[in-house]
Amino acid sequence: MRNVGEGDTSDRDRVTMPRSRSAATRVLAHLVMLGWHVLVIIAYFVLLDRQSSMRVHYDSSPREDMLIFGFYGALVLLVTLLVGLALLRELLAESRINSTIVLGTAAAPTLLFVAMAAGPVLS
Repeated sequence: MRNVGEGDTSDRDRVTMPRSRSAATRVLAHLVMLGWHVLVIIAYFVLLDRQSSMRVHYDSSPREDMLIFGFYGALVLLVTLLVGLALLRELLAESRINSTIVLGTAAAPTLLFVAMAAGPVLS
């Protein structure tokens, strides 16, 4: 007769140690997230280049409106970068996702910012 505490422990669930990711994986995920931010900045300058400088009556021109939007957008983009860095740190530590491209994209809240900002501009 076996005691309850004795016996084979092979039927117990194994505790898995958290996998540490390589430095290259972490750097690539950060570069992907940074790439999304750079893409937003490039898109802004492309739209800014297409705006007219002509004023209608005494209102500001579309280009001036876009410059004002860019000032406030830069502040929001900085916040999304900081939030994205914190989110990416957590994703790299705890996520089971192996793709660095998916991790970098998932940590880029700029996509939400672009969707929010593009709605009024495009309609």
